[in-house]
Amino acid sequence: MRKLITIFSLAGFVLSTSLALGQQKPDTLHLTVKQAVDLAIQQNLMHKVTELELQKKQEKVKEYMAALYPNIKASASYTRNLKLPVIFMPEGSPFGSTLTIGSDNSYSASISASMPLFVYNVFESIRLGQKDVEISQEKLRESKINLAANIKTTYYNVLLLRRTRDVINQSYQNAVANFNNIQKLNANGMVSDYDFIRIKVQVDNIYPNLVQTENAYTNLLNIFKVLLNIDINTPVELDEKELTNYNFSEMALADSSWLSSNSTLRQLTLTRQMLSIQEKMVKGANYPSLVAIGNYQYQTQANDYKFSNYNWVPTSMVGLQLNVPIFSGFSVRKQLSQVRISQHQVDMQAQFTQNNLTVQVQNAVNAVNAAVKKVNSAKGNVDLAEKGYTIAQTRYNTGQATLLELNDAENAMLQAKLNLIQAQLEYLVAKTDYEKIIGESF
Repeated sequence: MRKLITIFSLAGFVLSTSLALGQQKPDTLHLTVKQAVDLAIQQNLMHKVTELELQKKQEKVKEYMAALYPNIKASASYTRNLKLPVIFMPEGSPFGSTLTIGSDNSYSASISASMPLFVYNVFESIRLGQKDVEISQEKLRESKINLAANIKTTYYNVLLLRRTRDVINQSYQNAVANFNNIQKLNANGMVSDYDFIRIKVQVDNIYPNLVQTENAYTNLLNIFKVLLNIDINTPVELDEKELTNYNFSEMALADSSWLSSNSTLRQLTLTRQMLSIQEKMVKGANYPSLVAIGNYQYQTQANDYKFSNYNWVPTSMVGLQLNVPIFSGFSVRKQLSQVRISQHQVDMQAQFTQNNLTVQVQNAVNAVNAAVKKVNSAKGNVDLAEKGYTIAQTRYNTGQATLLELNDAENAMLQAKLNLIQAQLEYLVAKTDYEKIIGESF
């Protein structure tokens, strides 16, 4: 019991500063597990961050595709010659040794365009960006799976913690009732002071656990609201039928088909494909590129600012620009070596991840099946403990049993019920872990 309560009590620290007073009490939000998962996927802030990351990667692909379109730009310039340029004339020239050229003011306006005809890495950049989008899509799917698993686990934890609270509260009420009876009997001299002290200590020992459990339940419920991104003051009611109707049954290990759809492995596969594209891009640095270019320009020169008198001279050109890499100082070779090392790293990481996930799935199945046995055993123990307590209470009321025997029966019943809750929790956590790994959380 202490372990169960301690785990949930830690949640209180996280949300201690999130509580606020509302002006009007909102309507109670009733949620099944599925409804909670759907709501979280719609509203969880961290999941929305992942969605925005995907959108950013999609826009990046569009940026890469823009390189396939013509690049058109216009420009204009004005130059003031503080001293006019000169050219040196041949000896004996009738113009003297130098000749001044140009005017004080120079003007030009132009429009130019370029169009890639063959640039290998432009197409590979687009493919690389598309693979990056696929990785982001897998990350978004992984976010949904993890969020759904987190919601399920928290949902069941809240319900089980509420049961824990109710069990401890019932035990406390039983102890209080026994204390009231003993108090009356002690006042009449019919019960020893020792029995009176024992029952008083029992009541005093149970009450702090009740308060701690109630606080842990409230804190965990607030954590649940944060995951759903709803107001902390919104009353939330979880469906108890999600537990009472739950089939705690053993399960068999799934076939290996889940490996091909596991999000973590899918991301590693896509990363490996990205590295293959990067390898082609590095090699593509040695390929020639061909670009079509064109320019249309007006220019003039003058010594004054009478624009109406200027003689604007148009010029134009079209052409092809061929770039052929010849020597890059072995940088391409070194880049290629780095990419191939990265490929090897990803291959090893993928193999390790697959092995690790396979073990995790097997362990989750084992944990589920072990928890089923514990749940079934705990249910039987609860039935026996309840019968034992009823018998002990009857025997005590008729003077056939001591207070110590009654207390022992009460403690045994309490522990049996808490053991059942703990076994159910272990089952649900293991089942959720299994579903998360094979991608069945939502």
